[in-house]
Amino acid sequence: YKEGEILSPDGHCRAFDADSKGTVFGSGAGVVVLRRLEDALRDGDHVYAVVRGSAINNDGSSKVGYLAPSVDGQAGAVSEALAIAGVGPESITYVEAHGTGTPIGDPIEVAALTQAYRAAGATANQYCGIGSLKTNIGHLDTAAGVASLIKATLGLVHREIPANLGWRAPNPSIDFATSPFYV
Repeated sequence: YKEGEILSPDGHCRAFDADSKGTVFGSGAGVVVLRRLEDALRDGDHVYAVVRGSAINNDGSSKVGYLAPSVDGQAGAVSEALAIAGVGPESITYVEAHGTGTPIGDPIEVAALTQAYRAAGATANQYCGIGSLKTNIGHLDTAAGVASLIKATLGLVHREIPANLGWRAPNPSIDFATSPFYV
């Protein structure tokens, strides 16, 4: 741990929490099988979830710091994914977020999600759950995305929004009250 760096001083990742001070790293891997829906249905595969849209970004020099993205860069990727998916943001009831538990990253992420959801027409507040697998198993580096996809998929399968481990109170730097999100 070093002051102002990404690692947690106490070994806990508290995404979106008032006591968030950093992330922890873990080791892991994940595997998912992706197929076109019509092929999976034709072959009788068990379909756990359907990926309706995705997007990526690299906001380069507009990033807040070496390890922290910009609000606009993240909002652009979320807006693109919503457009590709063809879904309205008010139809989404849970976001499995990056949620590193850092004092800079989490507020940027919620601000970006809020910006994208508002631009896509969402007007309601606190209707969409948000969480991060990192509170349970840490940041798995290149496996973080697939692990989060598996968690979100299992949430759909079991029709439950998973808890955000260790969360007690909202990070005061995140305006949850006027955002579409709640932890």
